[in-house]
Amino acid sequence: MIHLVRHYLLKSQILCIACSLAILFFIYIRIWAITFFDAARFRQVIEFFKDFEKFSAVPFAQLMTYTGRVAQAFNEPVVITIIVIWTISRGSDCVAGQLNRGTLEMLLGNPISRRRIYWVQVLVTTTGTCLLAILAWTAMTLSVYTHTVTETIAPPSLDIPGMPFSIPLSFAEPETIERPMSEFVEINQFWPAITILFAMGFFVAGFAMMISSLDRYRWRTIGICIAFVVVQQMMRVLAMAKPEYDFLLNYTFFNPFDPEGLVHIYVNQPERYWDFWLYRGDEIYRLSGLGCHLVLIGLGLLMYIIGDQVFTRRDLPAPV
Repeated sequence: MIHLVRHYLLKSQILCIACSLAILFFIYIRIWAITFFDAARFRQVIEFFKDFEKFSAVPFAQLMTYTGRVAQAFNEPVVITIIVIWTISRGSDCVAGQLNRGTLEMLLGNPISRRRIYWVQVLVTTTGTCLLAILAWTAMTLSVYTHTVTETIAPPSLDIPGMPFSIPLSFAEPETIERPMSEFVEINQFWPAITILFAMGFFVAGFAMMISSLDRYRWRTIGICIAFVVVQQMMRVLAMAKPEYDFLLNYTFFNPFDPEGLVHIYVNQPERYWDFWLYRGDEIYRLSGLGCHLVLIGLGLLMYIIGDQVFTRRDLPAPV
């Protein structure tokens, strides 16, 4: 068992190191980039794009805060791509990759069961996914505690009721001050984004391993998995753009994968975070924190089990 774990760890170490460095540096730089924009000016820019608020997982008012902007980093396409690369690469190698190379037959020639080979791969892939999520949190923490933000303090003014302008009470220039970003961002508020990032990777890895158990060619398994992820993202975009297609959100895993939305719930409605559903009045509004995690992890585990059953019972084709 230990030798088998070591074998798969050595095979995946280069990819794991590459993905780890990529997510570490991207998150660090992405959050650093937030400090380039003054909060007041960023608020003015956001106001020009109110028509695009329907594409956002959270209200624009949340994006105007540093907490909302930091949470957005975990939903960046680059971060999703890194997780998808790791999970699909390792998941596709589980069965189809080894069949394609002709190494699975040699491995099974030893006193090792198919089930053990399969679940050791699950262990290695899940551990790597967990590591990437932890590194994302580490990069965020380092960036928050090592950078400062610029605040512009306008001179005092007098607001006139019913009028769209105010009268300045001083002719002094606006004052610009530097303050630590950690004063505006509480890092413990972002663990929902980290755990849902792991849950998304767990789901995609489960899908990849299930397809790998059904196939014999790794290239075809990778193609199917990538097509699945792309179609799922297209369904989410279409559902958010057109209200008549919002039912598509029920069929895409990008609906429960919502780092910004979960951070928003955790910060503003912490008592409802552990509910399965979030209600708006008497109607179900969306999945809450518990629901999002259970859907992704539950479906991922189900696909792992399906892959296990297929792999342990199928006839393995002869290597080509």
